[in-house]
Amino acid sequence: MKFLIHNSITRTATVIALGLLLATPGLTQQRGGGKPGGAPPPASVFAEPVRLQTFSNRVEAIGTLEANERADLTLSASDRVTAVYFEDGERVKAGKTLISLAQREQSAIVEGAEAELAQANQELARLEPLAAQGAVSKAELDIARRNANAAAAQLRAVQSRQRDRVLVAPFDGVLGFRQVSVGSFVRPGDVVATLIDDSVMRLDFAVPSIFLTSLKSGLEVEAQSAALPGRTFKGTVASINNSIDVVTRSVRVRAMIPNEDGMLKAGMFVAVTLLTEPRQALSVPEVALQPLGPETYVWTVTDGAQGPVANRVKVTAGLRQDGRVEILAGLEAGQRVVTEGALRLREGAAMIVRDPSILQPTVSGGVGGGGAPAGANRE
Repeated sequence: MKFLIHNSITRTATVIALGLLLATPGLTQQRGGGKPGGAPPPASVFAEPVRLQTFSNRVEAIGTLEANERADLTLSASDRVTAVYFEDGERVKAGKTLISLAQREQSAIVEGAEAELAQANQELARLEPLAAQGAVSKAELDIARRNANAAAAQLRAVQSRQRDRVLVAPFDGVLGFRQVSVGSFVRPGDVVATLIDDSVMRLDFAVPSIFLTSLKSGLEVEAQSAALPGRTFKGTVASINNSIDVVTRSVRVRAMIPNEDGMLKAGMFVAVTLLTEPRQALSVPEVALQPLGPETYVWTVTDGAQGPVANRVKVTAGLRQDGRVEILAGLEAGQRVVTEGALRLREGAAMIVRDPSILQPTVSGGVGGGGAPAGANRE
């Protein structure tokens, strides 16, 4: 009974106190530091200017690498190998002597031809002053000249056959495995080694014919291979085939890729990205876009009387590349667009544009500066 009486008295006192509170003028309006319905503070945002960037349509394909130049080295004479001047995989310069055949017989033939030429020249030198004096006929002089010319031609022929017995590198490159040794007998057409020029690699790949109007020499290509993860090799289109494959409806394209470090090898399988229709266009970061139904908007920073204010602008977006978006319409170069903090913005609302450098970590107290580490107890 006492408990019920106590509860009744407590409820009565609470009702009386609440009535007095509601009856007190102005107490029900004191919110937000004495400012009824006070406006929220300006939003803090990060902004970035609209800038020009190169955009390209990307066409992907698969290709195979080949050496820029390749030659199966052979000799045009038959004889025994007397010297080999290279090793497997050696890099050589054009004109380097690689293999020499036996030269004794051919050297003797060259010496005989040189002697014949010397005698013919002597005979011609003896008859020329006599012909000038009328001591010999002009016909005899003509025969002497013919003999001298024939001897010179014969000497050039035997010297050429002598040079054929020496194999030299036709261009700069790297040699493959040698197929002969000293003492081997070679015949014309026998391959003694393979020489390739790998300073530049040819990349052949097929592109669907629907992109034919976009293809031209000089376009940039990027190549990647699973054998070289993390590496991207860049080159340019050198030529386009003159016909379309009737089965695949594609056209063959050849690109040239520099290979200064020699990492690319002939026969390597690569993924190719062809960059067509390169152009300079306005761009903004992808995070600045705000899709709304079928339309796309960005928030721009406009200088107001009291400071920066937000302005929502409708834009037409194009390609997306490397985290940025091509802007076809709606913005101009130099305008600033909001990249972070746009969710709190409203049209015409004030905002504070922060410097992105505040996100960079800082070290309190440099080396020897006496600064205490973060979290240290200071008394």
